[in-house]
Amino acid sequence: MVEIQSMVPIAAVVDLVLGIATLSIISRSQDVSANNRIVGCTLGWILIFLGLSYIMTSVLEFRYGALSDFSSVDTSKVGGTFAFTAKNLLLSSSYMLMVLLPFFFPFRLINRDWDIWLLLGGVCLASVAFTALHLMTDFMHFQVESLLFIPGYVILISMYLRFTITEVRDKDERLRKISVVVGLLLIGIYGEAMTYWLSQVLSINDIFFQRQTIQTAQNISIASWGGTNLRLTLGAGAMLVLCSAEAWRLVKIGVSPFGVMTFVIFLVGFIAGLADIAVLDVVRSCYETQCEVYPAAYSIWYDFTSEALVYLYTPILFMFILLHYDIVDTKRTENRWLIRIIVILMLLIVSSTILELIQSFLPIPDMISSAALAIVVGIFIGWEERIVNSLIDDSASIQETVPDFIRPETDHVVASPRLFNLVFGGLTVFILIVSMLFTGLGVLGG
Repeated sequence: MVEIQSMVPIAAVVDLVLGIATLSIISRSQDVSANNRIVGCTLGWILIFLGLSYIMTSVLEFRYGALSDFSSVDTSKVGGTFAFTAKNLLLSSSYMLMVLLPFFFPFRLINRDWDIWLLLGGVCLASVAFTALHLMTDFMHFQVESLLFIPGYVILISMYLRFTITEVRDKDERLRKISVVVGLLLIGIYGEAMTYWLSQVLSINDIFFQRQTIQTAQNISIASWGGTNLRLTLGAGAMLVLCSAEAWRLVKIGVSPFGVMTFVIFLVGFIAGLADIAVLDVVRSCYETQCEVYPAAYSIWYDFTSEALVYLYTPILFMFILLHYDIVDTKRTENRWLIRIIVILMLLIVSSTILELIQSFLPIPDMISSAALAIVVGIFIGWEERIVNSLIDDSASIQETVPDFIRPETDHVVASPRLFNLVFGGLTVFILIVSMLFTGLGVLGG
């Protein structure tokens, strides 16, 4: 059997390819609304920031090795390096985009001439401010950014409950499209935390956090702990809300694909909570005697659930939102070929990675795994057109689905992909230069 390999390099490739492709398609989609251009560029740059952050993580894992606990790295070894600094700052910038995304999708809530400047300026100013904070404090307060998620979280939860309740009450099937996309956004932003919902409810995540802090030699503040704990709490709350609402809808209307996905994540979190309870002695060993290694089955479980959700399934989820909700112009012939390439590429990468993970703990000969991969490739190539058409043919924008909920949109040339690329491209260059400068000065990681 082969050793379990990190999924971070795969995630870097997937996120970067999908992010760049999204921006490319958006730049060709001249007929889409201003809000769709804003949302498409925002999702594209979220993926690019995450992809670049994962590249830096891959560099750290390659040079210094990853700990067995959830692909974490020992900050006593990597602290002060360029890759570690850039990784955290790029991740922080992606958080800023996620914070403001609920204000523009599925509905443009502010809908004023200046809201796009709020998005661009807010992300840049917040990123610069947190960059200065983290560099001056040697990342002692990292994850304090999670406090900014609260407004968007309240918006998404309120929107999901409103449209789910109204759909069931009025039997208006159109509203299901809104509640589903809001639920998908919640999973995309808080998916990893959702898989820890039972552990957070039982208040045992803090014990794991203490172990990770000791094992990775982190020096954190109360603000950092509060931000991490808040993010886990938001994820647990979102999971309980989604599961309760979907269970109620199941009784009133019937089963749905999104409901099934919600119940699967709920079950994963429940099993994960039981697994966490089972290894508490191993966790406590880290600050009582010396750190014991997690059982192999425990590590494999998290490879297939929490890490796979973050690194593999979240990009596909964003791709589904982009295509199924007509954020990009899927009707143009020149866009279709690129969409088809991206869809097949994503599915092949994910399926091959899953096969590799299965082979890592099951004694499957290489010839059998190669044959299985060939079968998957054949299926995807044979059904490529059907798969893509199923995503595109039923696609409809929010404006087309529920026009009575949409206010007249402010459409202006400011919402151009070129402006987004210039601003966030400049922010990326700023982060890389600052990371290189402070690393060279030797003021970090001391």
